[in-house]
Amino acid sequence: MKPFIFIFPGQASQYVGMGKDLYENSEAAKKLLNQVVSIKGLKHLRDVIFAGPEELLTRTDNVQPAITTVSTMALVAVLEAADKAGRAIKPIACAGHSLGEYAAHVAAGNLTPIQAIKLTAARGAWMNEASQPPYPKGAMIAVMGLAMEKLEEIVAGLDALSISIANINSPGQIILSGEATAIAQASEAASAAGAKRVIPLNVSGAWHSPLMKGAQEKMEVLLSAEITPEKVTMNLGIPVIANATSAVVSSIDLMKETLGRQITSPVVWTECVSNLLTSCGYPGLPSENNDFDKPWPIFVEVGPGKVLRGLLRSIDKGLESTGVEDTATLNALLAME
Repeated sequence: MKPFIFIFPGQASQYVGMGKDLYENSEAAKKLLNQVVSIKGLKHLRDVIFAGPEELLTRTDNVQPAITTVSTMALVAVLEAADKAGRAIKPIACAGHSLGEYAAHVAAGNLTPIQAIKLTAARGAWMNEASQPPYPKGAMIAVMGLAMEKLEEIVAGLDALSISIANINSPGQIILSGEATAIAQASEAASAAGAKRVIPLNVSGAWHSPLMKGAQEKMEVLLSAEITPEKVTMNLGIPVIANATSAVVSSIDLMKETLGRQITSPVVWTECVSNLLTSCGYPGLPSENNDFDKPWPIFVEVGPGKVLRGLLRSIDKGLESTGVEDTATLNALLAME
């Protein structure tokens, strides 16, 4: 059987009703969600996840713990089903896109699901706070088909504190984030420079930009209290690649530092995908090494949606991927040889 690399989605992967099938069919998933709604401040989360409305689910303070909950529900459902089937399904490496990095640490054994959900609830609340008045109005755009060098030139031509590169999702998709006025100017400049498409993102804040500095500072205090040798066990046997550095998180101190730093740092997802492979002994991406005789791993998007699988195809068409978000996809994973 091919080895698995587990990847976990971030914001924009959510949908009303996500995780409900797992809740109804997996005892492990049901137990976890029941624990979550017993946490102070999260009693409403099951109803919001299963019934919405969408506007309430997508609010940052709700969606971050919601996606983390559903992703970890999918994870524990996989482990439960694999155990019942006598299968050994576990990742050889993990990563998450932005918010998903917390669930990646759960999959590696570095955090418990409840620890990750509590941390992301705080993260979502503080990021939501930083996107409201009196703070500047933020915005984000996806720029398709424009070279990084040109985008860096556009950003440098604007106020460096008001706009930044937020996500390098694939060679053809780069996200800019910052003050709404600066983003509007960048959108016009990118179009004029020959971008194939410039798409405004439906977000309520400027994620992964300096506008989130206040949220980062609060999160760093919390992480310093919660990511300690007394509360966290680092499992270096399953490497986790950090968004902010695209490198393996090799210590508890580095875990704490990278989780805090990622709030304002760009998500270098393209490099993360390549380094997931090299961290496990692969020589980079398949298209660059198509004569490599070791079986290439399957990337498993654990949690709601298919966003990360789409990005994988854009990064390298030789990457094989699947997903787990309900009973049908879970059974399909178990059936893989």
